[in-house]
Amino acid sequence: MTATSTQATMMNSDRSEKWVNFKEDLENMKEVVDPRYLIEALGFKVERETPKELRGACSIHDGDNKTAFRFNKERKTWVCFTHKCHEIFGNDIIGLIKAALGVEFMDAVLYLKKFVGDIGYISSELKARRERERFIENSKQEIEVSKDVNEEALGYFKPFRSKSFLEDGFTEKTLDFFEVGGGWKDKDGIERDIIPVRDDEGKLVAYALRDIRRGDDVDDDRKYIFTLGFNKDKVLYNLNNAKKYCMEKPLIVVEGQKSVWRFHELGIYNAVACMGSEITQGQRILLYKYAYKGIVTMFDNDLAGIRATIKSAEDMRGKIDISHVFITEVDVNGKGLDPSDLSDEAIFEYLKSYI
Repeated sequence: MTATSTQATMMNSDRSEKWVNFKEDLENMKEVVDPRYLIEALGFKVERETPKELRGACSIHDGDNKTAFRFNKERKTWVCFTHKCHEIFGNDIIGLIKAALGVEFMDAVLYLKKFVGDIGYISSELKARRERERFIENSKQEIEVSKDVNEEALGYFKPFRSKSFLEDGFTEKTLDFFEVGGGWKDKDGIERDIIPVRDDEGKLVAYALRDIRRGDDVDDDRKYIFTLGFNKDKVLYNLNNAKKYCMEKPLIVVEGQKSVWRFHELGIYNAVACMGSEITQGQRILLYKYAYKGIVTMFDNDLAGIRATIKSAEDMRGKIDISHVFITEVDVNGKGLDPSDLSDEAIFEYLKSYI
């Protein structure tokens, strides 16, 4: 082989390698870009958003049909049903940028690169996202339900709700919304109020049972118990309601149901409870699935709450956007407060960036 042919081979190989790298970088950028932010930056108004799709009028031809433009968030493709704009410019993200801005291919690529930022950052974000998706896909969420837990029985218990939660400061309206009942007798004959627990799809899966007694008779370790066989690892309390707000706000994760109720009374509806002092693996899967805008932990002001905050940061770092709120208030005896004990002003001050 001559020197000239060797040089030509090396040049072709270099071009081939650069092309492969370019294609890989472009696919990474397409994968990691936030579709809603992009199309709004390009002049589209989103009229409706579902977990899989964005809809609105097609601003490319100044259309007024509010459902003619569709962007598939999973495939990262788009379509214009009225003027077929996607057939002219191409139905991928680059085609969308070309159409919206009136630019050629390379200018569209440069726009996308500038929009999403440094490619090294993109690659790490993409890797974390793919790991998260695989984690969700490989984890099955099967929940055992006790034969005592069913919709018909729940209706029977509702009229027997005690005054216990009213004495804690909650309204009848709040207790009705969360379907709180009463009259449950445990194996020791202790009467308990019933807090229904539903999975992310709204299926009734358990009762949390609260001892209605006051004072020294109550065993703190058994103040709350669950119905037989319930595995809280696979459920986040109130997720069936809070998931409606996931597209716009982060999920606020607290320890107990009462903190969720407290927030609800203040018009804060994007809260869920892990029903304990840690976010379990199964609960992390649910957060990865639903928390499009990330999560905020707000655990109790005690040692267990501090440990839960640290553990959640370690377990979920790089897999989801996560912020932490640390409660500093204590009661007259110096005991740290939980979110449900805080004043309205304190709650809004702590959460003002997340509601």
